[in-house]
Amino acid sequence: MLRIVLMALILVLVPTVAFFLWAWGVKIKEQRKLAGTLPDWQDLPFTWLAIAGLVLAIAGFVLLFFTQSQGYGGLFAP
Repeated sequence: MLRIVLMALILVLVPTVAFFLWAWGVKIKEQRKLAGTLPDWQDLPFTWLAIAGLVLAIAGFVLLFFTQSQGYGGLFAP
């Protein structure tokens, strides 16, 4: 029961925290752009796309480690 509640909380809190981190990053980026200290490469959306891709790849590998039963890992595997 506790595991289900914790999983539900995590599924709600992770996107919420990600949104607030994104909003904070946008605010910092706007301040730097107005001040003229924003590097050209950070003005492109590829930075955020690369970071998001890397985070999702790492999350996928972690999920596979904890859910697959291959003789190692598989902490939550049936």
